Amino acid sequence: MKTSPIILELPLFVVGLATVVTIVSFRNKYPLALRKLSLLWVLNFLVDLAGHITRYYHIKNHWLYNCYFFIQFLVLAYLYDGQISNPFIHRCIRLFYVFFPLLVLTESIIYGILDLQVISYVCGGVFMIFLAAGYFRQLYLSEETGSITRDPWFWFSCGFFVHFGVTMPFFGMLNYFNAHYPGFAGKYYFYVSNPSTMVLNLLIIAGYLCRGINKKSH
Repeated sequence: MKTSPIILELPLFVVGLATVVTIVSFRNKYPLALRKLSLLWVLNFLVDLAGHITRYYHIKNHWLYNCYFFIQFLVLAYLYDGQISNPFIHRCIRLFYVFFPLLVLTESIIYGILDLQVISYVCGGVFMIFLAAGYFRQLYLSEETGSITRDPWFWFSCGFFVHFGVTMPFFGMLNYFNAHYPGFAGKYYFYVSNPSTMVLNLLIIAGYLCRGINKKSH
């Protein structure tokens, strides 16, 4: 049975919706970190849109996502650097700034950029899960009595933890699956990767909306 085009494009729609919601941060003068995350999400939507268009014309687009993932992981690390107060995590982020670009450069030289750079994605995904867990720990140890559900970065961290936890193991073997088990790769995209992308973007929306609700309640 052929999959409905509407269902196939649903993740792109959710990413676009999340992008529109994040842009509200500029109109309402949200904290600078939220506005910077909004700019990243605008880029995310544009890359996804370009990815859908190139896929429609059967143009290989992994290089496009390689470029985006490189930017995404560095920007998210930078944003978490301003949210987490733990000195050890700050040092880890500094090391990530150095070693991640070197890893991407090495992988580009050895394997090229036309296929997805799976080693870089796995390392970046592991680090994002580490940062999200670090933020959860900070919330747990915090003496503030406010509800964590009013914290946008709680929602963002939930999204990153789920999304990278789901996609990282598969993307680590994506090139192998595409070469030997393309049917499985397609099903994974549809049934696992795409839903995790939608969950991430719905949690991004939740984070920005809770910021707006908090601002109105004060």
